[in-house]
Amino acid sequence: MSIHYDLYETPDIQQTGEQQPLHPRVVFKGTINQDEFLDRVHKFTGISRSLLAGAMQSFQNELRDLLANGWIVELGDIGYFSASLQGPPVMKKEEVHAQSIKLKNINFRPSTQFKKEVGWQMRPERGESFTRPHGKGRSEEECLTIINEHLKRYPCLTRADYCRLTGHDKQRALNELNAFIEQGILIRYGAGKQVVYAKQREE
Repeated sequence: MSIHYDLYETPDIQQTGEQQPLHPRVVFKGTINQDEFLDRVHKFTGISRSLLAGAMQSFQNELRDLLANGWIVELGDIGYFSASLQGPPVMKKEEVHAQSIKLKNINFRPSTQFKKEVGWQMRPERGESFTRPHGKGRSEEECLTIINEHLKRYPCLTRADYCRLTGHDKQRALNELNAFIEQGILIRYGAGKQVVYAKQREE
């Protein structure tokens, strides 16, 4: 079991103009959707796949309801889920109305034990990210331009669209799209063959 990484220069926040130290970043292999995740759990546990699917849906529904009612939910040794809120900038409490308070995000904080277990299983190996100038194919800047031009004309982008527009193969396309999600540029909707990508909304 291995995880691929590439090295990037740390941003020069202080604008010193000096060379900055390198830091590792994951080169993602792709996305495991719910169907494949259930298949893997079924394969290694022998638990009925239909039972697993029903349990996952039940977990999702209960987690949704508890978060919506203000609870922090601990999911075994995996970690904790909680909701955060946003509202208009005001100076006095009297200026805030309940209707103006909305969900900002669903937060996840992994447990210390879960982080340790992931670290124990991890075997880092040097890989290559498409965001660096080595290798054949289009650069990150070219890919972003292609994405922006496409999303000006259409509401979303599929993996097949991206392959056709960039000339990159399926695996590279998935890696690149996932990298753009990690950077906060794109957001993914749907699952399995119904996955589409759109521009991340600015809050």
